[in-house]
Amino acid sequence: MIRRAGPAVLLLVLWSAVVAVAASLSLFSAAYDSSRIRIDWEVTSETDVTGFDLARKGATETSYTAVGSVMPNGQRRYTYYDTNVFRTAPTGGASTPAQLGGPFTYRLTIHSPAGDQSFLTVLAGTPSSVQRSWGTIKSMFR
Repeated sequence: MIRRAGPAVLLLVLWSAVVAVAASLSLFSAAYDSSRIRIDWEVTSETDVTGFDLARKGATETSYTAVGSVMPNGQRRYTYYDTNVFRTAPTGGASTPAQLGGPFTYRLTIHSPAGDQSFLTVLAGTPSSVQRSWGTIKSMFR
């Protein structure tokens, strides 16, 4: 039986703890931006990050819908525009967040060999009727 103690073991334990966390998130927000949703996030480190996935869920939905994927590029700060949030036109003259499917929750998943990390943010506020109408009109021509 071999026993090791001292600085070598402590260094190994500290190194293992650093490897287990591939990215530290310092910002994750979503906001209305004209007829789309702007999602911003910032990581303090991209060590071993292999990708970012975004998903969205409305208040009346039971599961998340994939919105997009982003590959890390070393910038540490990212912006993604969700242009499909108003793609399904509300029925019956919907005007409240609940009738529109909101408030919307966005999930950011950071992938790494050490394991995935997920973070959530809720989109605050309600889009104006102009934003909803413009989003619906644009989606008809896609």
